[in-house]
Amino acid sequence: MQDREPIIRVIAEGGSGRLEPITAELVAFASQMRTATGAKVAVVVLGDPVAPLAAAHADQFGCEVLGIEAPGASRYLAETWVALLENLHRLHPAQWILVPHTSSGWEFAPALAVRLGASCLSSVSGFREEDGKLVFSRQVCGGKLLEELQPLRGRPAVLTVMPGTAAPQPETTGTPGPVRILKVTPPPPRVNLLDRSAPSPDSPKLRQAEAIVAAGRGIGSVEYLERVRLLASLFKGGAVGASRPLCDLGWLPLEHQVGMTGQTVSPRLYLACGISGMVQHTMGIRNAALVVSINRDPHAPFSRIAHYRVVADLREFLPLLIDRIRKNPGRADGRVQP
Repeated sequence: MQDREPIIRVIAEGGSGRLEPITAELVAFASQMRTATGAKVAVVVLGDPVAPLAAAHADQFGCEVLGIEAPGASRYLAETWVALLENLHRLHPAQWILVPHTSSGWEFAPALAVRLGASCLSSVSGFREEDGKLVFSRQVCGGKLLEELQPLRGRPAVLTVMPGTAAPQPETTGTPGPVRILKVTPPPPRVNLLDRSAPSPDSPKLRQAEAIVAAGRGIGSVEYLERVRLLASLFKGGAVGASRPLCDLGWLPLEHQVGMTGQTVSPRLYLACGISGMVQHTMGIRNAALVVSINRDPHAPFSRIAHYRVVADLREFLPLLIDRIRKNPGRADGRVQP
């Protein structure tokens, strides 16, 4: 039997065995869509076992949660996830399927859309209502242009939603949503997952950091990272972040990467050192309270979003900043006002 009312289905970020912040952002985005459309929001969690994780999502969001329990589903594998989600859609169709725009999300979303005959809109960062229909938007050309898209009429739509698009909502009032568990057996995969590397125990906890000092190629050399680490250590709850080019160079491990292909963070202070600020990076810091950019280029893309810009040579400015904070340690407690 098919669901009668339109559904906005949120596919929870998986593979970690815990509730991920990006899922909370998707539920917030879905709630905004619900206000515009009147559709029901439902969350899908995959795992093996899945009941405890599904219950945690229901407690957090207060909406209906469907747990799909299948052998091997707790370890993300695109082929398996597409098969399970296709089967779910055949049983309970949804009008909109929201997927996090993460490395896993953008891998399986297009394949799922093809299997469902659905529209596929990637990198969505907003929407508006026009004549009773939703028009979705995304940034293109490095953030210089905003493109608007509409799903094909009469078909479901699979959307990958950019991190930081919607701020997570506060905790629910205490009334958990209903939980349903669907136990299925997926078809045998044609690909075997051999190994998955996990971050080391001493990896930076960027999502919990109060202050992040992030480094980009503009720092000039790997040796200058010591200055960045020293500056981060002077802030209470400080951590070191990085742009993708810096991680690609091998100067810092991937766990430090902030942005569309890294982590989404929301510190009180985000201090960008030698980072140009392309959209792929700034998508990861949209919820930062205060953004400060230090760069020699006054026209760097960061100038469009930074609250404060310091146009200076890092090698001259950072020693002065470190010296000033050391003389006034009470100013570096991480409690920075936006």
